[in-house]
Amino acid sequence: MRSRVLFVALALVGIGASLPAQVPEGALSHMHFRNIGPFRGGRSVACAGSVGRPKEYYFGATGGGLWKTTDAGANWQCVTDGFLGSSSVGAIATAPSNPDVVYIGTGERDIRGNISPGDGAYKSTDAGKTWTRIGLEDTQIISKIVVDPKNPDIVYIAALGHAHGPNLQRGVFKSTDGGKTWSKVLFESDRAGAVDISMDPKDSKTLYASTWEAYRNAFTLNSGGPGSKLYKSTNGGATWTDISRNKGLPTGLLGKIGVSASGAKDGRVWAVVEAADDGTGVYMSEDKGDSWSLVTKKPDLLQRPWYFHHIYADPKDANTVYITNLGTWKTKDGGKTWTSLGTPHGDNHDLWINPDDPNCYVNSNDGGGSVSIDGGKTWSAQNFATAQFYHVYADNANPYHLLGAQQDNSSVRIATKGKRAGIGRNDWDSTAGFESGYIVPKPDDPDIVYGGNYGGSLNTQNHRTGANRDISIYPDAVIGHGSIDAKYRFQWTYPIAFSPFDPNTVYVGSQYVHRSRNGGVTFDVISPDLTHNDPATQIFSGGPITKDNSGAEVYPTVFTIAPSARQRGLIWAGSDDGLVHLTKDDGRTWVDVTPPQMPHNAKISIISVSPFAAGTAYMAVDNHLNDDLAPYAYRTDDFGKTWTKITNGVAGNAFVRVVREDPVRKGMLYMGTETGLYISWDNGDHWQPFKANLPVTPIHDLTIHGDDLCLATHGRSFWILDDISVLRNLKPTLETGIVWVKDAMPDVASGFGGFGRGETGPRGENPPAGIRVFYSVAKSTDVEIKLIDSAGKKLITRTIHGAEPGVGVVNMTPSYASVVGFPGMLIWDQPNGSIDAPPGQYTVRMIVGKQTWEQKVNWKLNPDSGNTEADALKAFKLSCQVRDDANLANDTVVQIRDLYKQMDALKLGDGPAKKAVADLRTKLSAVENQLYQTKSHASEDVLNYPAMLNDRLCAVLNRLQGGGSSSPQIEQLLGDLEAILKTQMDVIHKIYAEDLVATNKLLEAEKATPLVVAPLREVERKKKSEEGIMQMAREAREGVQPREEDGEGN
Repeated sequence: MRSRVLFVALALVGIGASLPAQVPEGALSHMHFRNIGPFRGGRSVACAGSVGRPKEYYFGATGGGLWKTTDAGANWQCVTDGFLGSSSVGAIATAPSNPDVVYIGTGERDIRGNISPGDGAYKSTDAGKTWTRIGLEDTQIISKIVVDPKNPDIVYIAALGHAHGPNLQRGVFKSTDGGKTWSKVLFESDRAGAVDISMDPKDSKTLYASTWEAYRNAFTLNSGGPGSKLYKSTNGGATWTDISRNKGLPTGLLGKIGVSASGAKDGRVWAVVEAADDGTGVYMSEDKGDSWSLVTKKPDLLQRPWYFHHIYADPKDANTVYITNLGTWKTKDGGKTWTSLGTPHGDNHDLWINPDDPNCYVNSNDGGGSVSIDGGKTWSAQNFATAQFYHVYADNANPYHLLGAQQDNSSVRIATKGKRAGIGRNDWDSTAGFESGYIVPKPDDPDIVYGGNYGGSLNTQNHRTGANRDISIYPDAVIGHGSIDAKYRFQWTYPIAFSPFDPNTVYVGSQYVHRSRNGGVTFDVISPDLTHNDPATQIFSGGPITKDNSGAEVYPTVFTIAPSARQRGLIWAGSDDGLVHLTKDDGRTWVDVTPPQMPHNAKISIISVSPFAAGTAYMAVDNHLNDDLAPYAYRTDDFGKTWTKITNGVAGNAFVRVVREDPVRKGMLYMGTETGLYISWDNGDHWQPFKANLPVTPIHDLTIHGDDLCLATHGRSFWILDDISVLRNLKPTLETGIVWVKDAMPDVASGFGGFGRGETGPRGENPPAGIRVFYSVAKSTDVEIKLIDSAGKKLITRTIHGAEPGVGVVNMTPSYASVVGFPGMLIWDQPNGSIDAPPGQYTVRMIVGKQTWEQKVNWKLNPDSGNTEADALKAFKLSCQVRDDANLANDTVVQIRDLYKQMDALKLGDGPAKKAVADLRTKLSAVENQLYQTKSHASEDVLNYPAMLNDRLCAVLNRLQGGGSSSPQIEQLLGDLEAILKTQMDVIHKIYAEDLVATNKLLEAEKATPLVVAPLREVERKKKSEEGIMQMAREAREGVQPREEDGEGN
């Protein structure tokens, strides 16, 4: 049976009604998202090393899982993908007696406003290869883990608990069976959890633990209270003694406390204490905590205690201590003097010191983990893709860029396709704004970027000229002030949006909506205060001991602005204290359209407007700062008069950051949540997880650029799903056949650019090359996909054995066989493994059993090449001509060398036959030496001896292929080389016709075996399957080993 299937565009109107609520489970599992970077690390608050393995270290990314190195930081790999339910790793401990046993705790103890809640503790017994969750799910934040030095099954966990509300699962927990069961051995209150725990290295029964009364909501941070205490146990946690008020410690209200027992001197304990009444400082005890003395009040060690405040005793030297703060500080004289350790990034949160060699340690900071093996003189690079982005925009450059603000670093403008092999450091740079704001390209000029930052900072960056211009609406210095002091309340990541109708009209949100009609030269306020404007929420943040007003707590504000592209003057605005407003007249009047069923004071994270209907909008609502992790998202189809909750199918702890509608397929929605991506086929009535190869990580924003789905993760940098056309064209039921084939074009050859241009380290993934063929199978089966040219020649065949049900994809680059070398051939201009096919129409054929599906596809000319189709066709024809010339030269060398072997096998006496054979060899060698440089025996011998004919022909082929066009100079050279080839072919044919015949007569006279000229390999090749040759040529070109399967996904 043969059926011909051609793609027909699905109607957009009413498509949602005919589609399934969900596609079958696993149908999308083989789709491939590519991580483009940047490979610049994000925040880490936990690290550890392995005792006995001096090059093995771990760090936890606050939104990116657990990372491991086995070469002291030269290379890192995430080892928890596919195992964790939360991406935030905030505590790590390896068992000293067995480094294969590793415990991690999820959640982040340094409670910023953008932290991710955890889902308990995990354990590995194979050094991180696999993981098992071992409980304590409702702690949400695990602060510290310590393991008994002799028994890896005895483990203590300090759990801070919920950051945004009271809960009971907090305090110190102990397990004696490796995490199978847990006992709560220390509990302070439902508002104070355990933030640190230290085991005495000389006595594993003696433990010190600190509790911390702390919480954070949308507008303030609390650090300290009656529940902040320091405890001690001498019986393995069975009982605890409050030592907070022991002699020498501060007498006032306590806040965050870090503690560390010395392994170098019995009885010595160190603590860094946040305390009221000027009691904050570093303290030391010489008698196991019975009494204390103040060591220092050096401000550099003690600033922002809620965010830092961790202390570490050196395992060998009793007077050496480390404190992590903005930097990592070290004293070698018991705290009298301190020096900075010079870590590679600011905001330091954790340190692990190798007990066998204290000059080796790993540090966690706001740039990730970093290893030093020389006492801090040098540190390993932080080139891993754990960047935390708040938002993402795409510009209209070619290739287009993704833009966003990376927390704890700078803004980023990164190309989605690198100039060379992957997306490297030279493919991205900083742009307008800084670490927290919206970064938005001007709609009509991708080189001009608008960027925001905390404190209301707003500027533009011109990437053509390098000019940076400040256009802040009210450039007052508000850092350190409460919201009540601000004229305009600009949130940490306040919104910036352009009008879809005028590229010079830009909207900005404070508590008002501001509008500029001249690109930011001047701004007008076009709304009233669109928040509740409750003075009780505009207080100074922090306390009761230390204030902290960084801009993250500015509240209440307009958090999202969404101008409609369907109706001029229609603008949506949502606040972070739970109000939604709409104007239809560009701000002259506003209407409160807040859904009554929405949680009170929940943050309107992002409102997005339907590209199909002016009255339809989608709203992502985030209530996790009110201790509510449930998902909230809403849809309106009547300009906000009514709203429908659309979270059916979303996990109960996956609070929602963004919902956007596909601009081509009406009713297909994408949702970014705290734990990953979801997709809906029916306008949000039902959702299903869209995992594919994505890690679990917060997705804060997403955008659709053409046929690409682009994700901003808050812990794993930017990701792109190329060619979502396949999603737009999935049928109501999963059927076997071709789903989608997209016209494609070759990349433009970039030429030779040196040896890496100084770039090292990992690189982002470039988009797939060639024609992408998406197919689906309803049940497991073998699939064969062929690419055929207009003459019916089969260029490429892919066979997928046992393709699993669902959607799969193969990439096929139209190409023809290139020059075939011979064993030991060494030439300077090695040719590619294939010749690029010219522009034209090709056929994709899919075969399953006796069924066949076909679809036409166009292989287009890349307009950036600067060539015409006639140029490309001429270059292709000349390339094939040069290939045939070079193959003739190479085949003749092989033919000659075969004659040498026959000559070497002869056993002749001293007679005329022997002399004739020697003379024949001399004449053959003269031809061989013209065709190939026979003196080359090592790769760069070619620099010592002249290039001969086959090398020169391959150089011509490479020039034709490199530029995709010919030139009169190339054609003249080719004519000259073909004249040389003709001369040598005339010579060899004469040798065969005369000298070889005469020699064979002499051999026959001596009853010796005559010499036989083997057929040219070209003749033999034609006897073989052309299709197989094309397959081998393609594999040689792409540098892959021959294999049966070559499809993405299945």
